[in-house]
Amino acid sequence: MTSPPGRRSALLPALLPVLLPVLLVVSACSGPPPAQEPTGEAAERAWTIAVPDHGLDRTVAHIYSLALNSRETPAVVEPRDADVGDLVLAMAEEQDPGYDMVLARTLPLAEQLQAEDDTAEEVEPGPSTEELLAVVESQLEAQAPGTELLEPAAAVLSNAMVITTVTAEQHEIDLSAEADDPAFAAACDELRIGIRQDLPDPEPLLEELYDCEPEEVLTGTEAELLHQVITAEIDAAIITDSHPGILEHALVALQDGEQAFGEEQHVPVVHAGISEEMPDVVDQIASRLDDEAMVTLRQLIDGDDGLDPQEAAEYWLVEENLIAEPEDWG
Repeated sequence: MTSPPGRRSALLPALLPVLLPVLLVVSACSGPPPAQEPTGEAAERAWTIAVPDHGLDRTVAHIYSLALNSRETPAVVEPRDADVGDLVLAMAEEQDPGYDMVLARTLPLAEQLQAEDDTAEEVEPGPSTEELLAVVESQLEAQAPGTELLEPAAAVLSNAMVITTVTAEQHEIDLSAEADDPAFAAACDELRIGIRQDLPDPEPLLEELYDCEPEEVLTGTEAELLHQVITAEIDAAIITDSHPGILEHALVALQDGEQAFGEEQHVPVVHAGISEEMPDVVDQIASRLDDEAMVTLRQLIDGDDGLDPQEAAEYWLVEENLIAEPEDWG
């Protein structure tokens, strides 16, 4: 039997001292958990995430690390100056490579694993994201038994040929065109083109798919190439089309319509032994790391005043309500 309204009102003041601590505990438990940096014994047993020393890749790796820490699964990030294919193979072959997970991009991972397999066919230009994942899974099974591919991030990273409006006007290239614009092909032999250092050899692909034989081809990081385009040290750069510097400097992005350089995704590769211990938050992260999230992350880390990768990862996780806001944020 329920109490009359008046009776309930009379009981409430007496029950408050008992109910308040319970309500506070329930309220605290309902929010996202904090992400604590592992120390002491937790640091000793923490999973290590190896990642190439690239700003965006490190940011994504820290997102996984902080989320794991918030779910009582200690993890740390360790940038490595090595190809992701070598990192994955070492994780499979060495008893203790010093890490438990590799945060990779599917395109270089597929290319590098296939280069180690004499019987494998080369990745054809323009592979879809599904084709790349199939290649990676096949190569992991053949060359790296004991490793497992987790769910890839939802975001698809595409590439574009970036030029200035001055270059476009000088060579009469349509500002809304793709890289297969005849005006671009006609101007190509006069262009010095830079390409992201982790992409495949561009010259055969440019010639085959775009009838383009550049005057000079060089490689570098995206930051280096953008700076060189802006300062006219080079005429064009092939970089990911979500780079915030494209909009910031009002550059023209000619889309890679023929998919010469493919599309790629971020994907974790782990020791099979720990895959069953992964908290559900790992799959949540994969689904939330969509195209919009990648643009946000790149904006957060861009420029001299940008956040470092761990700070950007923490900010994004808090905004996504996946971890609690740190106390020192004020």
